[in-house]
Amino acid sequence: MKRIFVSTLLALTMLAPLALSAQTTMFKFNQDGEFASLNQSTDPNNSFSLSVSRNFTTAAGSSASLTYTGFSFAPDFSSVTVTQIVGAIPSSDFTGQNTQNLALSFDVSQLDPSTSFSQTCTVDLFSFNLTCGPIPPGTIQLNFTENGAQRTRILALGEEITTGAFTTRIHQRSDNSSANVTGTVFGVTASGAATVGVNHSSSLEFIRN
Repeated sequence: MKRIFVSTLLALTMLAPLALSAQTTMFKFNQDGEFASLNQSTDPNNSFSLSVSRNFTTAAGSSASLTYTGFSFAPDFSSVTVTQIVGAIPSSDFTGQNTQNLALSFDVSQLDPSTSFSQTCTVDLFSFNLTCGPIPPGTIQLNFTENGAQRTRILALGEEITTGAFTTRIHQRSDNSSANVTGTVFGVTASGAATVGVNHSSSLEFIRN
């Protein structure tokens, strides 16, 4: 299954249709302030990862950025659907005065194509026929509560990941803590362990080659 998964991911990222070409092909977010992240496998067929962070506040105002990737296999493993979001969201979507309590309230309709990239692709694992299009309507409603069970510091992380037509560059310095999370992600109940923290002059750069 792992080999199929890798082949699927490459196909999804390399063969995305030209219909999505109007979306932004490169953007960079300077992240400074609170963030929260979550990785969850809701069952053997479904999983997702999510991260939201406050960006630098500028004269133009404040903003936040979101990354989300979700995988959903058909019950018979005949197909897999991958949903991807990378981009800016309104600062009012990510609230909380400190890492003790943070909340994310996001609606897909808030995405701006000039500052974000999003798509849903489904690939038939027998024929490898690929169908891509806009992500369906939906919301993410999450509450993060810091528990302090484990604390870590990232002193200097530099990472570049290229998968098919997409390159993501991450530079991070942050103080992190374990947290509990409750809520829903596109209708799926989220619960269990998460991470909250504070970014210090970190950055996320996304490039569609």
